[in-house]
Parts: sequence; structure tokens; C-alpha cells
Amino acid sequence: MALRVTLIGHYPPPYGGVATLMQQMEAALKAAGCRMEIFNLGHGKPEAENVRNFDTTNRAREVLELRSAMASSDSDVFHYVSASYRSFWLGTVCLALAGLARKTMVVSFVGGAFPDFIGSLGPVKRAWARFALSRASALLACNGEIEAVLRKLAPAAAIGRMTNSFPMPRGERRGLPGGVIRFIESHGPIICTTGAAQSEYGLLGAIEAVAGLRSEFPDIGFVLVMTRYGTGEYEREIHNAIADHRLDTCVMIAKNLPDFVALLERADVFLRSTLVDGDSMSVREALYLGVPTVASDTAFRPDGVIEYRKGDVADMTEKLETALRAGPGDSAVARRESERNLEALLETYSAVTGEDLAVARSI
Repeated sequence: MALRVTLIGHYPPPYGGVATLMQQMEAALKAAGCRMEIFNLGHGKPEAENVRNFDTTNRAREVLELRSAMASSDSDVFHYVSASYRSFWLGTVCLALAGLARKTMVVSFVGGAFPDFIGSLGPVKRAWARFALSRASALLACNGEIEAVLRKLAPAAAIGRMTNSFPMPRGERRGLPGGVIRFIESHGPIICTTGAAQSEYGLLGAIEAVAGLRSEFPDIGFVLVMTRYGTGEYEREIHNAIADHRLDTCVMIAKNLPDFVALLERADVFLRSTLVDGDSMSVREALYLGVPTVASDTAFRPDGVIEYRKGDVADMTEKLETALRAGPGDSAVARRESERNLEALLETYSAVTGEDLAVARSI
């Protein structure tokens, strides 16, 4: 009988961050033989047979719906993916609900700000966090810093570590909008990035760096995939910077892109210009595809990334030129890491459910 798994968290659309990770986990676990169910707590309302959407506009109703859904589900294990402050507290509620329904729950922590967040908690909130995490069957951290925090907060818990990377499904992509395809075909080389209209994504510096490359690469194209988060004021600054550097024909801003991987596959370099960051999903995707990846030297950068000093536009420009001239990278290391993560996740499920791993992997 197939292992039944319910993933809980943000699910696309919109894409990015936890939503992308959830979709990767779903595809990898399904390919491994698991029967997958999704409890979507995100803003989008995707229609799929195995996806259940919840009322995110009313917290009390959302919790009641979660309680009912959890109680009626026949899943062997529930897996909550936590990234932001809101999702952490909702995760503690889900742990309490799982306890009431006598369900098995695993929780992943994938946000880079988690250590600072926990450090900012007062005695009451910290006590609740400690109690809630003790109810989990297993806790999974995406890096050593988060693992260290979890071991202090929940010393008796079963704690593991795996990065935000799982085998990506083969097959045709959703495809790119016609305007994006025409832009790519009329420019080269292509640099792409994704982020929100917020200062921490460093997009103004990225635009300046592209301007600095134009003398060497006159037909360069820069595709900036804008997520739904951010401010109108900062987005205006981005458009003003494009105009000031006379890059109107060299930069495309795309929104609601249905498949970022389809863009990565056609890019010459992926740029991550963030000033702060966690274990970026887009960096992991680029490395998995063998796309040369230039990223700021924040924490949690995996092997294979060409790092530049964060906030240093001149260094970013130099590293982008290096990556463009070097050509495609080797994806073997990233792909092996993804396979190891899937194996570790299946081992975790085996441990918390009592299912033999050999059975879990052959179903």
C-alpha cells in the first residue's frame, strides 16, 4: 500500500519560495511512489484533485477547516513547511491539531530569518514554541544555523537536516508567454532573476550591473521576474533605474510567470542579488539545471555558486561577466544532493510511521 503523505503550506500559484519547494517535494515523492495530498494555505486557489484550499482571509475559519480536514484525512504523515513568522505560528497550531487528531506530523524550517525570529521571542511565546515543537514527530532544518536553534529549543526532538532541493520532474514545461519568448530570441546573452519589489532583493544594483555589461554585450537581455510581494514605490524606483540607464530595450519585467524553470532553461546566467537570503529555491533550481549562478555572499549559498560581495555592484558586474564567458556549469553535484534529500525524507517518514524504508521506496 502506498505511503500517504499530506504536505501543508503555500502551494502555487503564485510561484516562488515555499510554494516552489512544496511543488518539488510533491513531484519527487509522487515519483517515489507516495500518494500525495496538499493542504494549501497560500493566497492562490489552484484547482487540482489532490489539493484542498483553505480560507486564508479568516484565521478562525482557517483553523476550523484545518481541524476538520486533518481529522478526516487518511494520510500516514502530515508534513508542514514553515518559512515566515506567520507560517511558524500557524505551524504550531497545526501541531496542536495533529495531536488532538492523533496524527503524525513532520515540520520543515526553510526560512533564513528563523534564528533571528526565535531569538526575538519573549518568555511566553518561546514557551509555546517549545511546547508545540515537542509535539512533532520530527523536525527538519535546511541549514546548520536553524538546526542549532531547534536543538536548543526542542532538545528532546528528532531533528534532521536537508537542503531545499529535490529531484525536478522531467517532461515538458508549462511554457513561457509569447512576449518573454520573443524577448529572449531577440537578445543574448540572457541573465534572469526573480524577486519582489523590496530593497532586500537588491534589484536596483542588478539593473546597474546589467548596464555595466552592455558595452561588452550590446545585445544583452535581462529578464526580471517580479513576485506579488513588494511595494509600488520600490517598483517605481526599478522602472526609473531602467530608464536612467537607458535599458528600456534590454530589460523585461515579467509577472505571474507560470514556470520559472522554463525561463532558467533558456538563460545563460541566473543572478541572485539579495542583500539577505535563506536557502534560495531559485539558486537550487539553477544549479540543478547547470545554469551558471551568480549570487551575493549571504549565508546558505551552496557549492557551485559564483559569489560576489553583497551590495557591491562592481563586484557583481565582474562576476556576471566571468559567468557569461565561462558558459554552462556542471549540474552533477546539485542533482546528487537532491537525490540524497529525497532519500533522507523517505527515511524520516519511515522512522515516524514505522514503515520499512524498502517498502516505502518501492511502493
